[in-house]
Amino acid sequence: MILEEQVIAAGLKLVETELSDGTSGNISVRCEGGSTILITPSSRDYRLLSERDLVRVDLQSGGAEGRWKPSSEWRLHSRVYDARSDANAVIHHHGTWSSAVAVARKTIPVLIDEAADIGPIPTAPYAPSASEELAEAVSEQLKQETNAALLANHGAVVVGRDLREALRRAVEVERLAKIYLVAELLGGAKGLDEEAIARSRKFFDGYRTRQHELQEFPALLLPRVAGPVSVTDLVAYSFKAGATFASLLQNLILQKLHK
Repeated sequence: MILEEQVIAAGLKLVETELSDGTSGNISVRCEGGSTILITPSSRDYRLLSERDLVRVDLQSGGAEGRWKPSSEWRLHSRVYDARSDANAVIHHHGTWSSAVAVARKTIPVLIDEAADIGPIPTAPYAPSASEELAEAVSEQLKQETNAALLANHGAVVVGRDLREALRRAVEVERLAKIYLVAELLGGAKGLDEEAIARSRKFFDGYRTRQHELQEFPALLLPRVAGPVSVTDLVAYSFKAGATFASLLQNLILQKLHK
């Protein structure tokens, strides 16, 4: 799957996992050669994006090529790529649980084995959205021993060696935030020690490498079968489908007005 297709698929996955309402958050990938990135456009619904809607941004000049403006957080993505030469994908989302921890300005420790490859998830100091200050604050956090950071009173950012890894981590950060908050309510979240983290990281690095070799990117988007469908499921789906249709219709109208 080409990079453009991967970005489109990742956007749909963020909506499916409720990490985005369709327009919130942003996704980018480093292009071949490393000097430019492809990033999602500003204020465009992921469910309506096509490959030609993505914007190419030069990491040195900040110049953009495309039919739309790049995400307002393009500076953040650019600075993260500068700070992390190993990163080839960046995802920023506004997941509810991640944002809750970000509002509390806490650090999520490594709580479970499979989170070892992410590391502790710190909260970067507050800075206005889309600002150079925010880009600097987040990139500084990601220079540390972590592959994710929270943005104070804002959301989360993750990096990956490719978009599939970044997408897995984006979903995992939201799950870890939920675990952390519930554990705190139950008396305190207790993270793993350094020895356990190192052992888990070694195990899951090998495990995920084997998975990576066997899976195609679209496998992330396969529907999950959870058992028999009830009338309640159908009613709930109908409401969600109605809301989605209304959102898509609104965005189509806005696109027409924009043109």
